[in-house]
Amino acid sequence: MVTERVGIEVICTTCHKPKAPHGRSVSPVMAPSYCDSGCPGYREDPKPGCLFLGERESEFGYQICSNATREVEAPEDE
Repeated sequence: MVTERVGIEVICTTCHKPKAPHGRSVSPVMAPSYCDSGCPGYREDPKPGCLFLGERESEFGYQICSNATREVEAPEDE
């Protein structure tokens, strides 16, 4: 079985919003819904990852960290 990582939601313990992935842009419309690097809790545990909720490592195209992810079965190549 081949696996890959998928993004999961992590909630900031300071502002109680989902943490935006680090180094990624969030649309201005969605930005107020996310905790970002301006919040003192953003860099605290649980740490943000590289992927948005449900985004797969294979879709991202770059090496990712394991923060805010879980391992899932990778889809089979067609």
